[in-house]
Amino acid sequence: MSHIKLLWQGLNVAPLRAALAEHPELWDQRTERTAPEGSPHHGLSDIWARFADPATMQADGAHDSVWYRPADVLPVRDIVFPLMAAVRGERLGGVLITRIKPGQVCKPHTDPGWHARYYDKFAVQIEAAPEQAFHFEGESLVTCPGDVFWFDNAYTHWVTNDSQRDRITMIVCIRTERN
Repeated sequence: MSHIKLLWQGLNVAPLRAALAEHPELWDQRTERTAPEGSPHHGLSDIWARFADPATMQADGAHDSVWYRPADVLPVRDIVFPLMAAVRGERLGGVLITRIKPGQVCKPHTDPGWHARYYDKFAVQIEAAPEQAFHFEGESLVTCPGDVFWFDNAYTHWVTNDSQRDRITMIVCIRTERN
């Protein structure tokens, strides 16, 4: 069984790519994933567009997600809502934009916790090059800007960037009918 699947190609990501270039100050406002030295995401960059509403956080980590300020600056909703409709989404969770600079690696890991188990993970490739790939044991996916793919983060995965350009991906967490 595959843990990653290319769903669509050719999505217009140019408006989001341009907005990211215009707003470099949005990167790394929250570093919970990227600052700890033991994190597989250490040294990478994030923009949190949507995630937990602290007022709804439960003991097991369950929560409602809310839009964060970067979503008011970046045109993420223009991509997220059509994606949610396309996959017959029932509930929207986190929306995270990640950046892996040339030569960096997101180290092998699984994603724990309520949020990771509750939602399906969909990724929209914003910036990419052929020397970059998303990996699972025994399989890899090389994507282009505008590609949309699904992945199962319950299994060990990692991302490599052996190119000369940033790899920028928007991860959209959606509860689907499949769940």
